[in-house]
Amino acid sequence: MRKIKITAIIATVLCLSGSGCKESFLDEVPLDRFSPENLLVDEAGFETAVVALYQAAREEHTLGGVNFDYMNLGTDVAVWGRPDSRGFKDYTLLNSQFDAVNTYWDWAYRNMIRQSNLILDNINKPNVTLSPAAKASFSGQAKFFRAYAYNILATLYGGVPIVESQISEPKFDFQRSTKLEVLQFVRKDLEEAAVDLPAVTNESNGRIYKAAANHLLSEVYLSLGMETGDVTFYDKSIAAATTVISGAAGKYQLMTQRFGDLTRPGDVFSDLFWTNQQNRASGNLEVIWAWQFESFTLGGGTGTTAGINGGNNHLRLWAMEYDRIRTPNAVANISSDSLQRGIGVLIPTNYFKYDIWKLDPKDMRNSSYNIRREFYYDNPADPQYFGKKILTKKDAQGRLVVALENGTLTTQILDTARMYYPWIRKIDGLAYNNDVTAGRTSNDIIVMRLAETYLLRAEAYFRKGDKTLAAADLNTIRTRARAKLITAQDVTVDFILDERARELIIEEPRRRTLARMGVLYDRVRKYNPASAGTIKPNNALWPLPLKVIDSNTGFKLDQNPGYN
Repeated sequence: MRKIKITAIIATVLCLSGSGCKESFLDEVPLDRFSPENLLVDEAGFETAVVALYQAAREEHTLGGVNFDYMNLGTDVAVWGRPDSRGFKDYTLLNSQFDAVNTYWDWAYRNMIRQSNLILDNINKPNVTLSPAAKASFSGQAKFFRAYAYNILATLYGGVPIVESQISEPKFDFQRSTKLEVLQFVRKDLEEAAVDLPAVTNESNGRIYKAAANHLLSEVYLSLGMETGDVTFYDKSIAAATTVISGAAGKYQLMTQRFGDLTRPGDVFSDLFWTNQQNRASGNLEVIWAWQFESFTLGGGTGTTAGINGGNNHLRLWAMEYDRIRTPNAVANISSDSLQRGIGVLIPTNYFKYDIWKLDPKDMRNSSYNIRREFYYDNPADPQYFGKKILTKKDAQGRLVVALENGTLTTQILDTARMYYPWIRKIDGLAYNNDVTAGRTSNDIIVMRLAETYLLRAEAYFRKGDKTLAAADLNTIRTRARAKLITAQDVTVDFILDERARELIIEEPRRRTLARMGVLYDRVRKYNPASAGTIKPNNALWPLPLKVIDSNTGFKLDQNPGYN
């Protein structure tokens, strides 16, 4: 992936040049060697253009800037950790000028779809010299990324305009396609990508291959089945997932034995997420697609969105403000290699922290290697307490307070919304650029892995009415976790969502999962007390950005119901 990262700077130039408007009376001769006319003629040029798509896709990670993860906040698994009403704590703030509403729309159309169209519009030109295999691969990657973006748009906004080629002059009469039409467009792109893309190779870190297209197809077929009521789409979903699970798209497998750095205490589930262990080069055959990060490497981190200075931002967002905790001698903890700086803005709900583990507390995914529930003083400036466990007790008012070894309460009240709560250890990793105070790691971010493919197939079996096979796929996941097995009678939509939370917390864009399954409103009302009082059924879809409606002067774009 070093080539992908280093090429990112050139790719950005190309991405920005891809939508320039020309005056019809000018006879332009492209002199810039990075212009599409000069660059998109051979394999090196198309590789540069495709790299821009990988870079743009990775920027999805920082669309919430330094403080937000919009795909998890305000759902059943995470609540905003600050005392104000941002972060979907108050759903009445969700309107057509809301930051996320604009940011995701712009990212999809300006970065992902535009760049995909640039590649697809140029790849069949007569002056292009590509081998059939290279042409198929570049085309497949571009179609995958275009489909990936449109699937997100359809899930978040419903029907949106479909732009399937470059726009070379101002356009003010975009029309919304229906959600079904958008999903069918996504389906077509992915079906073609699944044919064009090659099977995975061992040198495929971060690359999109045939399995990624089939994995996403399995999800899209589920959406089509629910949108149309046509149950044959569930058979298609099962077939797409089976293509990946069976090995027809290349060798993938659930990791069941420890791998990677075996000197580090852990289990096989924790091994999946440790630094430098997300890719096939480390022996991880479960990951289908991961966004790549690399410390001290040009193009190795995000850097173009909201002032982010690079790296995987998960630790900063999900970890508690550990350095605010003080010893009984009033010496503050410090950010260190093992406990880097979090800002406590995404707080797991009680549903995730406690409820879903009641079925089997010994589930591997609930082990101390995967969820840290005990903490220690880590500042050597206080030798009396350095390395000792932080002891806590409830006071008469029910507040959590730091306690002494003899049980005496101190005066330090722990803010369980920001300072002290279970730490999901998927976020652990080596500090990005060795900066433990930034709250960022160099961990690659897993976007798709085989465990979710099983979960998608289980959902398809369930929606088809075959609970026995659905339970079998769920038990495949639970067997790896050494968890109690279930029966067909246990399989419900809620159980599938519980299992997705146990397996995919932080990895999955939970908002999109709940919206796709039509349960966002109900699940937030049930499991997120901070947001339950303000969410409305119409919030399952976001509004279209006001600026998009206002600028589309040639045709009236209807707003989604419930929004102005």
